Amino acid sequence: MKHTLQRGEGFMVLIGEAGTGKTLLVRIILKEMDRNKVPAVLLSPTVNPQGLLRIILTELGEKTSRENDMASLLMCFQKTLLNMAHNKKELLIIVDEAQNLPIESLEQLRMLSNIETSDRKLMQILLVGQPGLAEKLQDPLLGQLNQRIVISENLRPLNRKETIDYINFRLAQAGQGGLPISRSAGRLLFKNSRGIPRLINRLMDRTLLFGCADSSVKLTVGHVKKALETLPKTGRKMNYLPKNKLLYLATAACFAAIFFIHYSNILQPETSIKNQITNLHTVNNTVKKIENEDGYRKITIHDVVIRQQEPETKTAQSIRY
Repeated sequence: MKHTLQRGEGFMVLIGEAGTGKTLLVRIILKEMDRNKVPAVLLSPTVNPQGLLRIILTELGEKTSRENDMASLLMCFQKTLLNMAHNKKELLIIVDEAQNLPIESLEQLRMLSNIETSDRKLMQILLVGQPGLAEKLQDPLLGQLNQRIVISENLRPLNRKETIDYINFRLAQAGQGGLPISRSAGRLLFKNSRGIPRLINRLMDRTLLFGCADSSVKLTVGHVKKALETLPKTGRKMNYLPKNKLLYLATAACFAAIFFIHYSNILQPETSIKNQITNLHTVNNTVKKIENEDGYRKITIHDVVIRQQEPETKTAQSIRY
C-alpha cells in the first residue's frame, strides 16, 4: 500500500473487522506520507454526493454553505484541485468507515477521480471499512469503481502464535519484557480475544493489573480468568453463524409466525362457532322438552337453565350416595 501511495495510483481499499488496527494503519500512513500529499480525512460519512463534496472542500480549507448547489461545488473542487497540481501537490482522500457511505456517494468519488492532467492523476482515494464494504463494492452500480481499485488489503485477526508474539512485543515496549505468560494463559487469552488487537489490549491490561496485585513474576491462567470476570461479555468469544444458516433460521421463524397467526385467527374462531352451535342445539332441545311436559306456557330463560342443570344435579347426588 505504501508503494501504491508513492506511485499516486487510483483507488485503494483497506478492509478489516472492528479492532483489527485499521485506524492505527491510517495514522501511520498520514504520518509517513510524502510532503506533496494533501490529506482530506472523512470519518464515518453517511452523506449524499453533495454533502460529501462539501465535507471534502471544508477539509481542504474552502468555505462552503448550504446554498451552494452541486454545480458550484464541483467547480470549486476542480479549481482547488488544479491549484494544488500547479503547486505540485496531490490530494489524498481517506474515507474511514466507508461501508456507511451510500452507493451514489461512492460513485461520486469515482467521478471526481476523473479530474486529471494529461501527464498524471491529481488525487488518490483510500476507502477504509469493515467487511460490509467488500459486499457493497460488489454492487453492479459500482462496476466502474471496481475497475479502478489498484490494491485491496484485508486485515485479518491474529492467530494464536501471532497473538503471543504481539503480547510479548507490547510487554517489551512497556519495559516488562522479562514478564512471562504461561501457555494456558496465552491460550485462554487468544480464545476470548479472537486475535483482535483491540480486545487483546483490553484483556491484557486487566490481566496485568491482577498480576501486579498478586506481586506475581508470571502471568497465569488465573489472572486471565479474573480479568474476564471484570470485563463485559461482549469482549469475549462470540459465535457467528454462516449466512446460509442465518437465512435458514430467519425462514423458520417466519414460518412459525405464519403458523401461529393462521391457527390463532382461523381455527380458534371456527372452534368457537362450533361450540356456539352445540349450545344452541342443547337449548332448543331443552325448550322442546319443557313444552312437551308443561304445554305451551311462557318459557323463561330461568326454566331452561334449571332444566339443563337437573341432570348434573342428579348425577352428583347419585355419585354422592
